[in-house]
Amino acid sequence: MPEAVHPSAAPHPWTLNDIPYAAIQHDLIIAQDDWFYALAAASFVESLSDLYADNLLVYMHGDAETSAWLREQWEPEEMQHGRALRRYVETVWPEFDWQRAFDGFCADYRPYCKPELLEPTRTLEMMARCVVETGTSGLYGLFAQVAPEPVLRELVAHIRNDEVRHYKYFYHFFLRHQATQAHSRWRLARTVWQRLHEIGAEDAYLAVKHAHQVRHPGQVFERTDFERFQCVAGRWARDDYPYEMTVKMLLKPLHLPGLLNRLLLPLLIRRARHVVAP
Repeated sequence: MPEAVHPSAAPHPWTLNDIPYAAIQHDLIIAQDDWFYALAAASFVESLSDLYADNLLVYMHGDAETSAWLREQWEPEEMQHGRALRRYVETVWPEFDWQRAFDGFCADYRPYCKPELLEPTRTLEMMARCVVETGTSGLYGLFAQVAPEPVLRELVAHIRNDEVRHYKYFYHFFLRHQATQAHSRWRLARTVWQRLHEIGAEDAYLAVKHAHQVRHPGQVFERTDFERFQCVAGRWARDDYPYEMTVKMLLKPLHLPGLLNRLLLPLLIRRARHVVAP
């Protein structure tokens, strides 16, 4: 399970030049529409990371340590995820107008990304960021297990490792703020629960919607179309989602007593299976 780490300037462990895009086995993925939508949607969300970072930098003004890490490492690494996924999508599906779909997604999603929508305290916001990084590391961990094409598996494994590392940093910041701006376990748990319900609530829907509209001009995108996509993702997750790791990462900031933690873990893993892959 990830431990807290102290932020330090370090080169990113990989670049786009390390991904062998020329070796993509197109026949293994080009006809798989569900993967097109999953990767296009992920590339849109990751490519908006500059907005997420700007909001956090405004929110964390005066916190030099957190701000430096957000600006110098987190934002560039998250933006690289977007560029890497975009390049994969455009390499496999070159007819897709990625920029037009992304512009539509940005226009619809920006109202959901305002600094005033962040948590009321820095402790709770760092807790919320731990939840988000838990979700993304779980998602890319799943992709690494079930992706049908080798280059894609390599790419999403890199991203998954980055997201786990980002969790460690946000956990470090959470501990620092909790030490001076403490919240009860109950309040922290509420934040976890609320943020879990927000993950993918609008960003995934809008990302898939705009990818679909650009790929199929003139067709109306219905909520049922997105629900069918979610059903496919649920089938992927049924056996291969990293449930135990995800639950442990969510519980870690709560610092539950050992016995309670051991009792809750299997119950929450079963609940997570039901939620992720009903």
